[in-house]
Amino acid sequence: MVMKAGVGSCAAALIVAAVGATLWAQAPTSDPARLFVTNDPACQAATLVSTGGQFPRNPHTLAIRWTGFSNYELAYNGQVILLDSYIDRGSMFPPLGFKAADVTRVNAILIGHGHADHMSDAASIGSRTGALVVGAPVTTEKLLSQSMEARQVRAVTGRGGELLEFRGMTAEPILGRHSVPRRDIAAAFDTAMRPFAPVPTAEQQAEQTAISRRGTNDPRIAEEGTIAYLITLDTGFRIMYRDSAGAVTDYERAAMARIGGRVDLAIVAVSAAYLNTLTAQIALEHARAYRPRIYMPAHHDGAYNDLWRGTEPIFQAIKDDDPTIITISKGYREPTCFNTEENVRGKR
Repeated sequence: MVMKAGVGSCAAALIVAAVGATLWAQAPTSDPARLFVTNDPACQAATLVSTGGQFPRNPHTLAIRWTGFSNYELAYNGQVILLDSYIDRGSMFPPLGFKAADVTRVNAILIGHGHADHMSDAASIGSRTGALVVGAPVTTEKLLSQSMEARQVRAVTGRGGELLEFRGMTAEPILGRHSVPRRDIAAAFDTAMRPFAPVPTAEQQAEQTAISRRGTNDPRIAEEGTIAYLITLDTGFRIMYRDSAGAVTDYERAAMARIGGRVDLAIVAVSAAYLNTLTAQIALEHARAYRPRIYMPAHHDGAYNDLWRGTEPIFQAIKDDDPTIITISKGYREPTCFNTEENVRGKR
């Protein structure tokens, strides 16, 4: 994949090389090159830290790897945090290059919501690694039905007064909202694409059925079961993670106002709205709410008919709206490393 930012009116442009990807960015108030670390072996390897890979040498370097859908691995200061946990997706999907059983080191799993394509491997990984697993009550109810020990499960509402503390970082759960694609558009695309969708074999259908059982379709997910996480590192570097592209909530707006109105990095799901005009419109709502220095998409390798959700129109719309935002998209397991001492609260 390619990381791009649109062409605007800034005075300078910078190209930063990274593994398998290229970043185009217009210079914000500080040199963008200072935001990224590329000369550390851990920032060049496609092996997850959770599966045996190296941590960055500097404890203040944050390594992030995308592992499909809304799954991200954060490796920082000896801690491994997984955002969502949907790894063993079945043979109908492109391989990620590792399996859930390969994950042996995790401190915590933060689940955005309880649909199977966000939590199906959380119980197995949590039980095997001893990781804390966090989610809304509708999510944790499902986890506890899968033989997870109660001491490892933390239910959060995202309505305030909750803070998760880990070495070198905190995570604040914030109540979000699940996306609701327009039915007329979804129906039209479903009709048009059905003749071209691969027909699953009996074995593949059994795989998908088993995976689906490890998640929940409880209707509470829409309004009270979708959690965003505001992650703050000890350097002041802030991340907003949101695994569904629903409308921004008052809880999110209040949290953003409290911290000064912007984050360093936003990892946000791309809407399943099919039309680029609509996905860009929804992404702009998130970008304007979080005002990130860096924007990374999630959930863009969509499920239906192997149809990926286009990120380039979103990136262009974001850049047209704010030319200083850096947009990044990489392939599975490719690392992006951040110098977290360069952040909106500290050094500029």
